Amino acid sequence: MPQTVQCPQCQTAVDVRKATGSGRADCPYCGHSFIVPGLGHAGGDSADTGAAGSSSSTVGDDDDDWLNLGDLPPVPPVNPSFTGDSGGATDPLSDFPAASDTWDEDGAPPSKAVEDLASSMDERPAGTDSDGNEIQYQTNYRVRCPTCGTQNDVTAKQAGKQIRCRDCFTMVRVPKPPRVPRKAKIDMTEAPAFQFAPMKEAADRPDDPFRKSATEYLEAASRTEKTEPKPDLDVPRIRDWAAAVFGIFTQIGVIAHWLILSALASVVAFIALALDAEILVVGLFAAGVFFAAIVLACGFTIMQSVANDEETVEQWPVTLEPMEWIAPSLFCFAAAGLAYGPGWFVGYMTFGTSLTTVCMAMISTFLILPFVLLSMLDMQSVFMPFSPDVGRSVTRCEEAWGGFYFSSGIVFFFTFLIFVFASLLPAPITAVVSIFVGVAATFIYFAMLGRLAHSIGQSVNAEARENTIAEERQRERDNQSKGS
Repeated sequence: MPQTVQCPQCQTAVDVRKATGSGRADCPYCGHSFIVPGLGHAGGDSADTGAAGSSSSTVGDDDDDWLNLGDLPPVPPVNPSFTGDSGGATDPLSDFPAASDTWDEDGAPPSKAVEDLASSMDERPAGTDSDGNEIQYQTNYRVRCPTCGTQNDVTAKQAGKQIRCRDCFTMVRVPKPPRVPRKAKIDMTEAPAFQFAPMKEAADRPDDPFRKSATEYLEAASRTEKTEPKPDLDVPRIRDWAAAVFGIFTQIGVIAHWLILSALASVVAFIALALDAEILVVGLFAAGVFFAAIVLACGFTIMQSVANDEETVEQWPVTLEPMEWIAPSLFCFAAAGLAYGPGWFVGYMTFGTSLTTVCMAMISTFLILPFVLLSMLDMQSVFMPFSPDVGRSVTRCEEAWGGFYFSSGIVFFFTFLIFVFASLLPAPITAVVSIFVGVAATFIYFAMLGRLAHSIGQSVNAEARENTIAEERQRERDNQSKGS
């Protein structure tokens, strides 16, 4: 009956018969000779049964024997021996020479070797490493489940115990905690130092003009470069500032209205003060109110023209139509009253009736009047002293607001100085000078208000700017790299 045996070298199934099973078989695929397990005891019976087996087995008798191997020559049986006899016969098919076994039955090496090994090792206390430091073990580590491979977190106190895997619930024994990795300590005093030495071959070679040495790079990095400040292009020039403030008087219409209104009012005031009649002096107050309303109406016209960015002022108010100059007067007087009130109230409660109170009221008017007046005009009502657009412009147009207060402060300061010097002259001349200077200052002030209103309108109606901060920074880096 055939028996299937697996070749130990090529792992191929080989069919062998008892007739040829003297203890060894040859693999028909790789040619390796191997011992057939379980057939070593049949060596004595092979001679008696060999003939019968050979005569009874013929080619084609067994359907499973597809290889149809012939009978092998008898091979003397080889019995394994563990007696340690080196003089025995060696295996002719073995690739290695026979070696004697020097171990005893218990498997322990000779005592002399143990003594030599112990003498070669340094004695140190238990629980210390080669440096004499105490061995430290990890308190928290991971254990891999042998079933599913999941990493489970354990502590050193759980060493030797069994835990349940969190995924497959298999009981896993916790091994001893591993040692803490030692950190390498380098003594810089004993560490070897290296220094680059110039090559003898490159000593006669000319220097590469496009190659810098490490010393040159270090010198360039340590050198402090003196960067010149960039020119501030936003610094205004006096000529441009004067043209922006007094440029309104380059128009013929503005000059004509200024001269005509100032001349008419100056003639009336000069005659009334020269005659020194009480009735005429009282009449000057009523005429002054009418004259102030007309001047304010002209100032409003200038402000609207500048705010609309018109080249010239064309739509002047008609004196014979009261509605054209009463409405601007109402806005101006209402805004002036609201701006004058806070300063006067604080000064009166603090200093009482004095020149300090008047000064604080004038300062309050100077600071609050532009905001309140523009808000009323934006809301189209004298009862709305605040406008959201004007309020937002304080942070959006801070440069325009700052320029307005600076320019108007200078204009008011010089106007006040002219009034002070004119007060030293006779009354008729003082009135004439004050009228001309006052009308000019009013026109200039409203022109500056128009430029401020134009800036506010541009900021409110402008579309959202694109964020180009990254492009600007990259452009600056490119310029710096080109400059260096």
